[in-house]
Amino acid sequence: MKRLIILMLSGFLSMHYAMAEDMPSPPSTPARALSPTQQWLELQRSNKAASTQAQPMSGEVMDRVHKRYLKSFEKPIPEYYEHEMPTTR
Repeated sequence: MKRLIILMLSGFLSMHYAMAEDMPSPPSTPARALSPTQQWLELQRSNKAASTQAQPMSGEVMDRVHKRYLKSFEKPIPEYYEHEMPTTR
């Protein structure tokens, strides 16, 4: 598990640096002024880091994904979320 997390983080960091270098800037904003979140969204929008290989899912997996999606509609979305703020001592 620890190895998987390290691999995921290293991939994220390399993507982060690639985004900062390769991202076109909007007309009125220099690229360095964009937040990491804005850079990530721009990278997704531009599709520059997309895999060239197809990433198909098996029929069984797609069936489970679809069932989970449909099940998500069974509970209404609450108008407000109730939660307690953590307290510090």
